[in-house]
Amino acid sequence: MNVSVPDIYIAAEFYCLMKKTLLLTVCLVWSIISAVYSRPLIDSLTKKRLFTALNAFLVAKEGPNKENKFVLKQDLLSMSALIDEMKGMDKNVKLKDNNYYRSYLTNIVDLNKNSFLVQVSYIGINDKAAVLRASFRLIARKQDTSFYFSAPLEQNTLAWKAKKIGNINFHFKDTLDLNEAKAYLKFVDFCDKKLDVKPEPIEYYECDNFPETLQILGVDYKSDYNGIKYDDITSHENNATLEISGGYTAAQRFDRHDLWHDRLHMVMPVDSINRPVDEGCAYLYGGSWGKTWPEVLALFKKYVADHPDADWLKLYGESTNFYTEGQKTFKVDYILNALIVQKIDREKGFAPVKALLSCGKREPGDENYFKVLEKVCGITKANFNDSIRGLIKQN
Repeated sequence: MNVSVPDIYIAAEFYCLMKKTLLLTVCLVWSIISAVYSRPLIDSLTKKRLFTALNAFLVAKEGPNKENKFVLKQDLLSMSALIDEMKGMDKNVKLKDNNYYRSYLTNIVDLNKNSFLVQVSYIGINDKAAVLRASFRLIARKQDTSFYFSAPLEQNTLAWKAKKIGNINFHFKDTLDLNEAKAYLKFVDFCDKKLDVKPEPIEYYECDNFPETLQILGVDYKSDYNGIKYDDITSHENNATLEISGGYTAAQRFDRHDLWHDRLHMVMPVDSINRPVDEGCAYLYGGSWGKTWPEVLALFKKYVADHPDADWLKLYGESTNFYTEGQKTFKVDYILNALIVQKIDREKGFAPVKALLSCGKREPGDENYFKVLEKVCGITKANFNDSIRGLIKQN
């Protein structure tokens, strides 16, 4: 990012850019300009310092969250989740343009003497039409002559209730589903024991759906999430975890599959993780796409019955789908790793599984994977098909 050019534009500049194109946009931006400038509650020096700090923060957000000097340590857990959502919003991947969307300061609200609500929107121009990429709300707090930024999560949930069970602090609006809460705690404990993770505080927010998850965190809009009803957002900082759950299905409040990934990432660098093995563990322990492990296994057995002469080594290398449901895919390489992990864990414990998990990112030919696989359980490319057929029979 070129820091010599301001990253944040005031709404008035966007108005000048667009005033000859979209009447609706002009009206919208003019209303924002009026909101920001018709009530001059912020003195010019404070405004200048705020703009400067916000500009620098937007540059720093692309770096490691914990190194962002515009975020205080006590705000890092929730702010890390919000920063993760803001990363890369300047880019248009399809056009390979890293500065396609510009960040506009669309609103400032003076909450009190040293605290301001700031709204930043990422907007691009396509065929003279405005394209909204994302919009975020942050709290800017003034300390002496400096500004620091935080997520509005705490302010947005002041009226919520809280209940602590074990090391987890559950936040909820009205009633906590104790059965789901205990199931969440049980699965976290299961993952942590597998991965040798010491118990740490978890702040868990139970939302009705994913749009509410975004809203309380400070994500007013993000085009990536159009149409998504259930999902969650997590972060891990300062030896603590934040999970803002927007549900998993109509019946289940959390996703065991993704929770496995979250716990693994706490103890293993992402760049060292072999994804097919990771996904295999997630299948085995958490199912996938709302289906339990027994249900996923049943779908795979049908595929096996329909393909009695399957070349499993070839299908593994091609990452073939064994089942699809709309846009939801279930992959051969993932479920074969689930069977392999199950075998290794039963016979030798989880330590060899961790070695396989950390064999490195997938590479052409999977040589790094097969090198470790042979070491931990004796399966090679030469005997892969026979070994897999044996594992299938055992299940």
